[in-house]
Amino acid sequence: MLVERDETVGIITINRPARLNAVTPEAGDTLRSAFLELEADSRIRAVVLTGAGRGFCAGADISGDVGNAREVLLDSWNPLVLTMRSLQIPIIAAVNGVAAGAGVSLALACDLRVAATSARFELSFAKIGLMPDAGLTWLLPRVVGLGRANEMALLAERLSAPEAHTWGLVNQLAADGQALGDAVAMARRFAELSVSVATIKQAHQRALGTDFADQLKHEAHTQGWLQEQPDFAEATRAFAEKRPAQLTERKPPDQAR
Repeated sequence: MLVERDETVGIITINRPARLNAVTPEAGDTLRSAFLELEADSRIRAVVLTGAGRGFCAGADISGDVGNAREVLLDSWNPLVLTMRSLQIPIIAAVNGVAAGAGVSLALACDLRVAATSARFELSFAKIGLMPDAGLTWLLPRVVGLGRANEMALLAERLSAPEAHTWGLVNQLAADGQALGDAVAMARRFAELSVSVATIKQAHQRALGTDFADQLKHEAHTQGWLQEQPDFAEATRAFAEKRPAQLTERKPPDQAR
């Protein structure tokens, strides 16, 4: 893994281009550490995840010792995707080529996805006697709907980036070779936004597992907490004074829970 900082943007690159960035069992722990490292840096407002060379991530590397699937998932990959979903800053996937298997899991665990026009998404689990994992059976139906999730996973379909954009799996298409640059440009926009980005992300995750009445209470309590934060005070002053707001806070949303 390569970890870089571009002003307010953290960039994590899976760096095995000769293997189309296929991942080993140890990759989950390495990726998780990289995300937590960037989250702890108060300068970073968003993270971009990408792959080196021609691929985003071709899934698990099955050319060597793949380990015990149950243990690898429970000990490494499940903690990784849980960390990604709960990270207090947004994660944008820059999909520059193939995303297959675990690569699709990583892309869907991100909050936003930018894909090169020639990129593709593949789920071949049904061809090798396995099932989608690392959160895919939960995330995919919620992102694209149950019917399309079944079409992609049960039939082991390959989905082109333009099709994925139509399905809502991809947020933005990029010209070939521009996925990373466009994703970084999107990530830079978060430097102009407020601390509420973290609470919005948290609220969306929370809403997937609760009922409407409970979510209404969460919104009310969180809104009250946000109203007390410096970003809101600065934004209202800037509005009254007809000037751009200087939003510099990026506090953890713990107090809003």
